[in-house]
Amino acid sequence: MLQGARTRPSTVLVLGGGGMRGMAHVGVLKALARLGIGYDAIIGTSIGSLIGALAAGGVPLKRMEEIVSNLQKEDYFKLNFVKFLLKGVRASSVYRGDTFRERLASMLPELDFESMKVPFFCNAVCLETGGLAFWGTPGMRDISLLDAVYSSCCLPGIFEPFERDGYHYMDGGIVDPLPLRFAKALHPDLIIAVDLTVKATFKTPNYKDRVVSTLYRSFEIAEEIIVEQLLHMHQDRSTVLIQPKVGHLSRFEFSDVPEVVRLGEEETLRVITSHAATRQLVRADVLDGLACPVTPRDYVSIRIDSNACIGCGNCEMVCETQAFWAQGEKAEVRKLSNYECTRDHACARNCPTGAIHLGNL
Repeated sequence: MLQGARTRPSTVLVLGGGGMRGMAHVGVLKALARLGIGYDAIIGTSIGSLIGALAAGGVPLKRMEEIVSNLQKEDYFKLNFVKFLLKGVRASSVYRGDTFRERLASMLPELDFESMKVPFFCNAVCLETGGLAFWGTPGMRDISLLDAVYSSCCLPGIFEPFERDGYHYMDGGIVDPLPLRFAKALHPDLIIAVDLTVKATFKTPNYKDRVVSTLYRSFEIAEEIIVEQLLHMHQDRSTVLIQPKVGHLSRFEFSDVPEVVRLGEEETLRVITSHAATRQLVRADVLDGLACPVTPRDYVSIRIDSNACIGCGNCEMVCETQAFWAQGEKAEVRKLSNYECTRDHACARNCPTGAIHLGNL
């Protein structure tokens, strides 16, 4: 699908889901522009579909920052009081989807898929079949940009599903929160993927024992495990993985959007300038506040606190790159500098005592 001669590698940008953590995607776009890194297609999931649609539609970065800086929770989340009074637990959602759609309509460019400045795709899952729809692919472009982004963003139980031809569609992150498989199907030379799932080695948001909080957290845990499997199967040396340190934020944290944008920009600058697949692509002129060459970060350092390790063997079980031995009373590290590590953090997340520590992330 990606055609034409280029002086740089053909590049697909993948923007993953993560609620308001997705404002980090704006920082990612700022960093790529600053470094002179272009892209030939954008794939978005959930909040990544919104930011991806803005970028692919040609919305200037300054305008994007203005849009996201003015986001307020009450603009999106209005309870379905009437439906709850009339239907009770039979209501289709906790919050009103029409309020969310109106806000999306005020932000998105008035373009269709054929008119986008950069080819754009976003996913949603069909509730009847369980199958994925990738809006923007041949045969799947006869949908408005608003409907496509709404369907990709509407979390189950939070907003009403999008209905089309008798089928109902919801957040694509339910089954594919980081669409690396689809990105590979475009046959690019390079994939830049932004993963916003909560990682075990970062501070996680506080969990509150409430219905909506339980729904959010359950979705996040499933999302992280799916991303773990996707990274195991599809990450390779041509995939540049950016993981902004935003895991400490709740899924719908609106209080400090500019800081989230900054974290996305900071992490992207660090990764792009240090990854083997991209560090030679960085523009040659000196950028203020950025020094090259930088320390390569192509590997993950691993260590185990032997005092905390109980020898359960979980690390050896979940690590797809055989970085651990669990043959004796305590587990041992086989790869202190693991160049094959997929950065899924599965070992640390599954360690019951927190004995595993990952570095150079």
